[in-house]
Formats: sequence, C-alpha cells, structure tokens
Amino acid sequence: MNSPPIWPDYAAIPAVRWRRWWIALPVLLFFSAIVTIMLWPEGKPTRVPLFWFGALVLPLLCWSLAVALRWLVWLQGMDNSATHYAETSQATETWWRKRSQALPVEAVLLVTPVGEDVAEHLALLSRPSDAPQPVMDASGNAALRCPLVLNGIGNRPAMLAAYLAHRLVAHLRQTSETRLFTHFCWLGDDAGLSPFRETLRREGVVLPDETLSFEARTGADSLINLIAESPSSLLLCAGSDEGQPANINVTGEAAFAWICSAQGTALLHRSESWQPAQAGIAGQAVMQLTRYAGLTDVPDRVIAADTPAMTALIDGGWSALEHVLAAWLGNAGEVTPYTLRSLALLSVLNGQSCGWIASDMESQYITGVCVPRGNLPH
Repeated sequence: MNSPPIWPDYAAIPAVRWRRWWIALPVLLFFSAIVTIMLWPEGKPTRVPLFWFGALVLPLLCWSLAVALRWLVWLQGMDNSATHYAETSQATETWWRKRSQALPVEAVLLVTPVGEDVAEHLALLSRPSDAPQPVMDASGNAALRCPLVLNGIGNRPAMLAAYLAHRLVAHLRQTSETRLFTHFCWLGDDAGLSPFRETLRREGVVLPDETLSFEARTGADSLINLIAESPSSLLLCAGSDEGQPANINVTGEAAFAWICSAQGTALLHRSESWQPAQAGIAGQAVMQLTRYAGLTDVPDRVIAADTPAMTALIDGGWSALEHVLAAWLGNAGEVTPYTLRSLALLSVLNGQSCGWIASDMESQYITGVCVPRGNLPH
C-alpha cells in the first residue's frame, strides 16, 4: 500500500533557561571583582575607570555577549525547525496531490457474462436479475461465459477482443468520433491484442503503432500519469481475459475498453493494494481513497468482486454487502479489477460515485473509487 511519507522529527530544541543566566551574572561579577583586586597593583588607587572596567564593565559585557550568542543559537534552531516542518509539510502535500490525480474517462464499453449493454450493467449495480448459469468446460470446471460469445471455441480472450473491437467501432460511428487516438494501452496477451487491432484496422479505425502494455496491478497508475503528463492525449485503454480454474471458484471472462481524455466526466482515482492481516489497514486504505477523491462521505455505492473481498472492506467503513458480484461475473483473472473499475465508471457516468474492491492476489485486495468530475477542482 502506498502510505504517505513519514519524515523524521527535527531534533528537539531545549528551552533557554534564563534563570540560570541571571543567577550566573552576580556570581560572575563577584569573581571578576576578586580577580581584579588580586591583580591590581599594590598601592595604586582603585577609584579609577580602569579598575571599575575590569571589575564590573568587562564581565558585564562578556555576560551580555554570551546571552546574545545563546539567544541567536536558539533563534537559529527555531528557524531551522520551522523550515524543516514547512518543507516536509510541502513534500507531504505534493505526495497527496500526486496520489489524488485521476484518469478522466469519456466512455466505457464492457462485455461480461451479464451482457454488453450499459443498461444491463447498471441493473447489476441496483437490482440485478437472476445470476447466469455457469457452463461446464471440457475439464469439468464451472465457467460463466459472455452470452454473445457463448458457443465459440478456441482462444476465448481473443474472441472477446474481436467482439469488443466491433462494439468499439459501433460506438465511434454512433458518436461520430473524428479524433485520432494518440495512445493505445492493452491489458492481456498478444493472442487478444492481434484480433483487436486487426478488427479495428479492417473497420478503418487508426490506432498508434506503439502498444503500451501495462500490468494489472499498477496499470491504472500508469494511465493516470500518462494523462497528467500529456493533457491533450486521447487514450484508448482496452483488454480481455478469462479466469483460470482454482479451487471451487467459478471462472469468468470479460473485455473492456475506455476512451480517456481531459474532457472525461468520470474520474478514476488511484487504487490501493493491501493485506487484511495488518491491523487497521482497511481503514487506512479507505481514508486515503476518500482523500484522493475529495469525498465527504462514503460513495453512493460500493461493489465487491466476491464475498471475502466484501468482508475485508467492512472494517474500513465501506460496505458492499448488497453488491457482491461473483455470481454474475465469476473470476476473470487479472481483468477482474478492471471489470470492477469499468462498472464503477459506468455508475459515475450515471451520476453516482462508486467504490470497488477485488482480489489482487492470494490474501491481498485492491480497492479504488470513481467519482464524477467536480469533487475536486480541475
């Protein structure tokens, strides 16, 4: 988990004990008088300026100089301390601003076992219909398949990628999109990337030659950084995958595509990965996400990929009890967090902020939040 930086405290500055200095003054004057008398030439009169300078004025000047130096040392220490805390506070605030950056998303396309239409996925966030029935694969494992690619054989992510490309082409034509994509990011292997690109090429959609691949865990951060560094970019982010049978989990499959630019009205904030075994870590994750998104209360809704993830998040104060989606989505592997992100973005495009949580790896979860533009000044 990305925690705020912890800076060492500045060394404690001891207070000046002025009482000791005032006690030392008469003692100094007494000894200076004794020394002056002992060193004064015998028979020479003492009622002269030189005698009183040595017995009184000189020690008083030395004491004043010592007091002034001690005062300057204290003032310098206080100034150094103030500078230290000002710089560390500024560095911490810079860290929060960096972590609070978001990816503005214009449009979301999502293909899951629930369907492909926005209305079907929004229904999943409110009053979901009966969960789809899993099918049995050749090895006897239960799997949820996307309805329109149900009977296909071969590489499922590749088939989903091609189908997603057709959906993207239809969306671009429906919206009369004329802008060219400046960046293209893909989540998944080359077996899915090739049919996705080829389908778009045949339909006349031009993609950049370079494909930016990103990891499932840190990919969203790289997209946010890309948009932050190039505000004029038009980014296409897409991916497809299917889950691998594990234990008794029902596998799933999904494909997604986001069109992102500075004009996007749905803000995808950075996510946090954490382990529930650490005491209070769920609360810290929720606190940071709340600050990232500028929320004053819990999101309008919170969704969870499965029951363990939902249970882990409750300790942080966000409840996804009514939106556990494993029965509708299954486990689609590394694309699952992006399915949850896509659902959260659809919720935001429909006017409601949405938090989400999914399993990141064994005994670890990844949590994030999406909000409408306007929660923070942009």
